[in-house]
Amino acid sequence: MDNIILRKMKFSQTLILLFIFPLIGLAADPPDIPEGWTNNYAYVNGIRIHYYQANPAPEKPVMVMVHGITDNGLCWTTLAQELEQDYNIFMLDARGHGLSDPFTSSDNEETLMEDVVDFVEVMEFENPILMGHSMGAATVMRLGAEYPDLAQAIVMLDPFLSRPPETKQEPQSSEEEKETESEKAEQTEKEKISVSMHADPKTLIKQNNYDYEELVDLGKKQFPKWDITDIKYWALSKKQYHGAYTETGWETMSGNMRTGDALKNIKVPVLILKADQSDVQKEANIQAVKDLKNVELSHLKGTGHNLHHDNLELTVTALNDFLSKL
Repeated sequence: MDNIILRKMKFSQTLILLFIFPLIGLAADPPDIPEGWTNNYAYVNGIRIHYYQANPAPEKPVMVMVHGITDNGLCWTTLAQELEQDYNIFMLDARGHGLSDPFTSSDNEETLMEDVVDFVEVMEFENPILMGHSMGAATVMRLGAEYPDLAQAIVMLDPFLSRPPETKQEPQSSEEEKETESEKAEQTEKEKISVSMHADPKTLIKQNNYDYEELVDLGKKQFPKWDITDIKYWALSKKQYHGAYTETGWETMSGNMRTGDALKNIKVPVLILKADQSDVQKEANIQAVKDLKNVELSHLKGTGHNLHHDNLELTVTALNDFLSKL
């Protein structure tokens, strides 16, 4: 009799816990899109491009956001939420990323740029503000040069601008090399998983199949400055990344980032936000834009490559200062 009573008590306790914590079983699910946002497809440049729209603001200026390698449109979320009161914001999943169609055998270094151009035309946007990060920054830089009448302004988050003069580095001692290798091994063992932007198909598919919660945990370790929302969408984007399964796909992305003299040929107002770097690198960046009257350059203190995640407030302030002058 005592055993029966004990089993009933345990069963009741289990029911109470399930009632109090009904969502624990859903902890591993990626987040939905923010309330009021929508997501749709457009047939663009021969494929389906998937995109997100922040809370619609049809009376406001259009802003189109273009993300970097392995990300998706939702990686702009926290920044878009800060700007959506003043802009009608569209965030693309680039070809081969997110829910957009994968790369094709006919793609080349012009393809990602032409995708954005065609998206603007298909959606019938008139002189939108174009914003890009990393690979997306290279995309909008090239677009601004080759289609001078398309955009109202170009905003680039941490594009490549210049290399500083080479400096001689002291060779590592054998003990330093051992220590470095030991640290790498320890880091690999601790993280168990890693994220690649360019690898063989087997590796990239394995990456798509990572446990979502493990990716979130990896993001927390790698990006301690980030808001949890950014980390969750970052994790989702890695599971969605189609990958460059062929050299054609990789050349499409890497070739897109060969910007040449594009920056010098942009006629509309340009804002470049750069990560915090060494004084030597900062000076090299300053020299790269010093004769370009329509270009504003700012290095955001304490930020890395994903500067809008590292310091959202500083990024928004810099953007608003620039955009208020348009």
